Amino acid sequence: MNLKNTEVIKKVSLSAGVELSLLKDSGTGKRIIHRFASRGKVNNYIENYEFISSNNESSLLPLDDEKATQIIERIEKGDPYSSSFIFYEESIVEEEIVREKSTEEHTYTSTGIKFWRHQQQMLSYKNGGGESVISTHISPEGACNLKCPYCSVTYRDTHSRIELDTIKDYIIKLQSRGLKAVILTGGGEPTGYKYFNELVQWIKYERKLSIALITNGTLVKRLEKKTLNAFSWIRISVNLFDQWESRIGNNFDASSLNPDCIVGCSMVYTVEHESTEEMLTDRVELLKKVSKIADRVNARYIRLLPNCLLEQKHLTAQHKALDNTLQKVEDSRFFHQYKVHGAPSSHICHQAYFRPYLSEEPYKKTGAPGTVYPCDSVVLNDSYQHFAEEYQLCAPGEILDFLDKKIPPKFDPRERCKGCVFTENVNMLDDWVNDRVNDFQSNPTHIRHEEFV
Repeated sequence: MNLKNTEVIKKVSLSAGVELSLLKDSGTGKRIIHRFASRGKVNNYIENYEFISSNNESSLLPLDDEKATQIIERIEKGDPYSSSFIFYEESIVEEEIVREKSTEEHTYTSTGIKFWRHQQQMLSYKNGGGESVISTHISPEGACNLKCPYCSVTYRDTHSRIELDTIKDYIIKLQSRGLKAVILTGGGEPTGYKYFNELVQWIKYERKLSIALITNGTLVKRLEKKTLNAFSWIRISVNLFDQWESRIGNNFDASSLNPDCIVGCSMVYTVEHESTEEMLTDRVELLKKVSKIADRVNARYIRLLPNCLLEQKHLTAQHKALDNTLQKVEDSRFFHQYKVHGAPSSHICHQAYFRPYLSEEPYKKTGAPGTVYPCDSVVLNDSYQHFAEEYQLCAPGEILDFLDKKIPPKFDPRERCKGCVFTENVNMLDDWVNDRVNDFQSNPTHIRHEEFV
């Protein structure tokens, strides 16, 4: 984004070290909304707003003074940033999406049926035992080599990284409670972690655990062949930034992968990607470019989902618009993941005891990098875009005390998790604990990647 010829029309300061500016390009007359987040030093520039018609067709239109002013006013009064850029031909009606999950969703995402493949962990939890762990997500690194316009953790602490020995101790402790799989993710970009190759190889070849990777796909040349061979699956997040088409998956050595490893791509469908002159003005053409990246990395699937930072009513509308767009796309590898928000009905986040999340965020009591959270979905609550302190469960070294319920959570999901996208899982586990459901017999056969709940 070239800002040499822009002038500031309006600037406002928001909470949490965020500044919002309305800019005018002196040469083209374009209006640009600029958001700067001091915590991650992330700049976000948007030139378009999204217009959804009565037949659920989505279009991107250039900002003018009227729409830009309305957007800034929405943000100032507290509307979520992502939702503020969406306008409708007519009033939207909130409605529940009722549908069966696709095979791809059950296979390649965290859906509830996988829990029923782990009877030992399920019974332990129901009976008050602490051997309930199936998998864990770990974000070892806070820094990222990219500054993407859209980022679900815009306000992360980019200086935090977890000590290798801390991660190893955490994994060993979890393995004593049933741990089967580890997913390395962000936070920052996990492959930028100084000890990434050592960590992966230790998890796979010494601890004999399944391991997976979620990455932006731009630093894969750092991965040793033995590291690449360790993964059960790799998911490459397709974000839009300068030279994204050539940088994502460049130097990806698919020949070094385990033959059973499945590579996939994932993309968030949002107006916030629009940061250069061409982005998203034709979304079908954009998805064709995503298909080329999938070809480059030999991806088996391409997951597409709306911006989960949206309010539920906007998220529902985005699902409809996304369905319309996908009807025009010929690549059968695309699948649409239907995520919805909603606070669980349980006062306990049961899922945290099956798949805790170790973030690089500093633990409030010690200041040391590394904090256990219930999941990676807490960044969506109130559009926090970082791992807020109120959701901190414990330090990584205290994980067994948490599993043994010696350290209780300090938040009520019914009140504080209205952005949760794992509500179905939490409610299902609550039903299991209270003898309202038992689906072991409904899922008697192996599910690919079942250890990654």
